[in-house]
Amino acid sequence: MRSVLDRGLALYRQGEDLPAEELAKCTALAVQLAERGERIAPLLHAWDVGCSVAVAACWVSARPGEQSELVSLTQWSSVGVKEITAAISLAYVHAQKQAGLDTSRRVLADLMLNGSATDELAAAAHHSPAKEYVAVAGRVVGENVPSAATVARASAALTTGDLGLSCQAGRHLCILAPIRSHRSTEELSGHMVETLKRVGITFAAPAGAVIAPRSELAMAVQQASRIESLAGIAGLDGKTVESSQVISELAISRDGEYRRQLISLIDPIVEAPELLKTLRTLYLMDLDRSRTARRLNVARRTLTYRLERIEQLTGINPVRTRGILAFVLALAARDLDLSSSVPEGV
Repeated sequence: MRSVLDRGLALYRQGEDLPAEELAKCTALAVQLAERGERIAPLLHAWDVGCSVAVAACWVSARPGEQSELVSLTQWSSVGVKEITAAISLAYVHAQKQAGLDTSRRVLADLMLNGSATDELAAAAHHSPAKEYVAVAGRVVGENVPSAATVARASAALTTGDLGLSCQAGRHLCILAPIRSHRSTEELSGHMVETLKRVGITFAAPAGAVIAPRSELAMAVQQASRIESLAGIAGLDGKTVESSQVISELAISRDGEYRRQLISLIDPIVEAPELLKTLRTLYLMDLDRSRTARRLNVARRTLTYRLERIEQLTGINPVRTRGILAFVLALAARDLDLSSSVPEGV
C-alpha cells in the first residue's frame, strides 16, 4: 500500500491520476483479509501512517521554490487517501458479505474508531450514523480478551433497533451506541448492558461510559476503558460508570507526586493490616460503627480502640471530615499504586 501511495504521488507531480489498476492492488489485499476473517483496522492505521511519512518526506526533500506545489500536493494526498480508504473499506465489507461472514457492523465499529468510516459503509452495515455516541467499555466475565465469537454475539444482539456497534479494544468489549433521543447516558448504556446479558455476555464490573462526537470515538473508548478500571478499584456498583463518579481517582492517577503524598498519610498503618481493613470497612459502611463492627466480627469497644490507634499513629482523626477526606483519597491512591490494570495516559 505504501508503494501505491508513492506511485500516486509521482503521478500527481506529472499531472496524472492514480490508475484504477493501482487502486485495485489495495482493494485486492482488503478482500484477502476479509476472506480470512482478519481485522482491517490495523492495516488502515498503517496506511494512514505511511501516507503521513511519505508526504513529510516530500517536504523534507523539497527544493527552494517548491513550497507552493507541496501545499497542493498535501491537499491532494489528504483527499486521495480518503478516497482510497473508502474504496478499500467497501471492498472489505462486500467481500465479507460474499463470504457469508456477516461482520459488517463489527467492521464498521473498527473503522469508526480510526476515523475512516463513511456514511455509505454505515448504510451497508444497516446503521444510521449519529452525531454523538456513548462509548461503553467493559471486561467480559470469563474472558481475558473478548473473543471474536463474543464480539459477533454482541453485534447481533445490538443490531435489532440499531442499538449500537461492537468491537474489541485491548482487553475490553466496546460498544458504540448512537444517541438519538433524550435518554440519559445511564439509561442508554444500562439498556445495552441488559441487552448483552440476555445473550450471555456479562461485564465483570461496572463498564466505563463516555459521550463523544463521532470524530472522537477512539479517544472516548480509551477513556471509557480507563474509567472501567478505576471503577473496579473504587469498588463502585452499577451497570455503568461515568467520569464524574471517579473524578478523585482520575485526578490521583494523573499525578504521581500527589499519589505518593496521599499514600504517605497511611504509611504508619500499612504494617498493621487489621487497621487498614478497619479503615476501609468503616468507610464502606458509611461510618456506621455498629455495621462496621459486625462486618469485622469484633466488639464495638475493639473498633473504638482501633480508630484511636489509627489517630495515634497517623495524627489524623479518621471520623472527622478532614480525616475522612484524607484517608478515603489515600486508600484510593494506594489501590491505584498497587494495581497494574489502569491504562496510562488519556
